[in-house]
Amino acid sequence: MDPQNAELLDLLDLQSADEGVFLGPPSQDGWIRVFGGQVLAQALAAASFTVEDWACHSLHAYFLRPGKPGRPIEYEVSSMRDGSTMATRNVVAVQRDEVNLQMVASFQAEAPGAEHQVQMPDTPPPESFPPEPERMAKLAEGASEEMKKHLLRRRPLESIRVDPVSFGDTEKRTAPTRTWMRTRGELIDDPNLHRCVLAYASDMGALEPCLRAIGGGFGDSSLQVASLDHAIWFHRPFRIDDWLLFVFDSASVAAGRGLTHGQVFDRQGRLVASIAQEGLMRGRD
Repeated sequence: MDPQNAELLDLLDLQSADEGVFLGPPSQDGWIRVFGGQVLAQALAAASFTVEDWACHSLHAYFLRPGKPGRPIEYEVSSMRDGSTMATRNVVAVQRDEVNLQMVASFQAEAPGAEHQVQMPDTPPPESFPPEPERMAKLAEGASEEMKKHLLRRRPLESIRVDPVSFGDTEKRTAPTRTWMRTRGELIDDPNLHRCVLAYASDMGALEPCLRAIGGGFGDSSLQVASLDHAIWFHRPFRIDDWLLFVFDSASVAAGRGLTHGQVFDRQGRLVASIAQEGLMRGRD
């Protein structure tokens, strides 16, 4: 198994610590704070452990404090509702008595019905792009050595930037960003696991369209950027060990905050999930 794939699966292997309490393994990537997608994915995993058979169809989360790398995170799950076809769970992520994230997740029994969706944008297939080392080297051109190390590290998910922008480019752009993503190895046939991995991936580059819209970018020392709240709606079954297309666009940048909307399509063009994220985007003193 690919080491990064094993690392991702280890992060989602929560241990039961008490009734409704699960312990998430610590982040080992050495970055200055725990990746928000990791906390989101672990919180969803914790909630899913308490609901039998039904699938999560939506979640809404607030990032309250940045997590500290190297420390485990405790996820406290409480039942808000257990109905005949729907269930709701509240999840609080705690690290050393401080709340990092609060999330509400809703689960539903399978309910087939009429179908409609937006059309997937015309996008080159993943096979048409250069190999990963070539893509990543191009992306990191012009970055500082410290940022280059961060950009070039091998992540648990392989990604292909369809609309790459050179590091340090300050031209304002309002076009959506498109990124193909998948795990680096095959996953077991567990729909909950695939949803948790999509939650992990949903925080990767979600705010980039807002940064592009104001001529900024990640690594810009003049901006403080952080996720504030995050929502996902799961529409259809999918596998994230095959390529999924993540499309994000900037809805608004105002008052030091940016809002993006996202859509996730599989290779057949089916809309499998929708995402919304608001993030802090304010100038540093």
